[in-house]
Amino acid sequence: MSSLFTKPRKKSRKPEPTATPSAAALHPVANPFAESHPDALHILRLSHEGRGVARNAEGKTVFVEGALPGEWVTVKVQKTLSRYNEAVLDELLEASPQRESPSCIHYANCGGCQLQHLQQASQLAFKQQLVAELLGFPESAMAAPLTGRPLEYRRKARLGVKWRKDGRLLLGFREKNSPFVTATPECRVLQPELQSLLPSLYEFLPRLEGKKHLGHLELIQGETRRGLVVRLLRSRARMSPVDQRLWQDWATQVGVLLFFQDDQELICVNADPGPQPFAYELQGLNLAFSSRDFIQVNPEINRRMVAQALTWLDLQGDEKVLDLFCGFGNFSLPLAQKAAEVLGVEALQSQVERAAGNAQANGLETRAVFLAADLNLPLRQQAFADRHWDLVLLDPPRAGADQVCQEIKVLGADKLLYVSCNPATLARDAEHLKHQGYRLERLGIMDMFPQTAHVESMALFIRR
Repeated sequence: MSSLFTKPRKKSRKPEPTATPSAAALHPVANPFAESHPDALHILRLSHEGRGVARNAEGKTVFVEGALPGEWVTVKVQKTLSRYNEAVLDELLEASPQRESPSCIHYANCGGCQLQHLQQASQLAFKQQLVAELLGFPESAMAAPLTGRPLEYRRKARLGVKWRKDGRLLLGFREKNSPFVTATPECRVLQPELQSLLPSLYEFLPRLEGKKHLGHLELIQGETRRGLVVRLLRSRARMSPVDQRLWQDWATQVGVLLFFQDDQELICVNADPGPQPFAYELQGLNLAFSSRDFIQVNPEINRRMVAQALTWLDLQGDEKVLDLFCGFGNFSLPLAQKAAEVLGVEALQSQVERAAGNAQANGLETRAVFLAADLNLPLRQQAFADRHWDLVLLDPPRAGADQVCQEIKVLGADKLLYVSCNPATLARDAEHLKHQGYRLERLGIMDMFPQTAHVESMALFIRR
């Protein structure tokens, strides 16, 4: 069976969608619509970004927004480049049996989701095939995907704020492949507590005197509190007293912690939030975080992901564990419940302080300590590199852990658990780990972002 997606080119001056030749491309299917639609395209597979991939009559690759494998479509070309064209679906001549109607009325324009037109089971198949092929791992040997609710899962989101010339408010995610903002007075992927704020914001924001000075809004849902960060394009000190009072009255009415942020500071203006205004439960722990912190946006998948990490690592209680890119302790503190010692390393001092505070609040300060360090520097220069570690966990940003993985054998760990939000950089780093003497033992995906092309994966490496 042919793949649902395209492999990336290994060498590229810039990130760009690419396609590799396939049997279907070398032996094109005859166009059954040639008489009425001679320019119809046959969709061969999905790209990594979730777009349909076709070849036109000249053999040039065409990436088609909104098209699925097996479909016949006509397209409108949006961009013509030397190696490929970018297009949007114009007319669907023959639909895939995997196609379904999007659940969101804004889906055609909004760039927040890419795959609502693809059945949920097929979304998972696409993501699993993508990771398996990039890592060169048998798909049949992969762990079962971790899945949760396909909608109403997201507990943090940043929304753009723009105003049309006629004064109409545009509040929402960016449009597909565009800097413009889609007006989304409802969003099906947000948790209900955050969804309920959107109609109120659409009614409230036009009343502000300084509405044109709003940059973006960030919605945050903790276990018991929800918050709103208002990013200002100019200093809060210049906000009119009328607007300050309007904001405070609105926040009290809807029950949110309200933060104003400009280039200098972030201030909560309608309550005393304490040093850690938000929190969530995880493995019997209470993890506090602030509005500035990175968090896993899908709480259900986060819980299952951490539980799977503990199962795969199979801690016996005497291990020394190194958690790199640890944040405020999402993995470190559950690990500390099972291991003898955990050291969490993170670049931001604020995150390190938050993690240490979480360790103390949960009675784990003697088993989990935290250190600020730049993990883009050579590993041998790091203060923790002169110790032996039994296990290493890596949960890096999308750029991956290139520098760490090139030298990781100096840590002496028998097991490495890599949690990735970007399969391309995971594949690159897996090659480094192979040369460092590790083999890929287990692999699985977590559907952290349903309805999108983003995929989270977990890989367990064992020293050979």
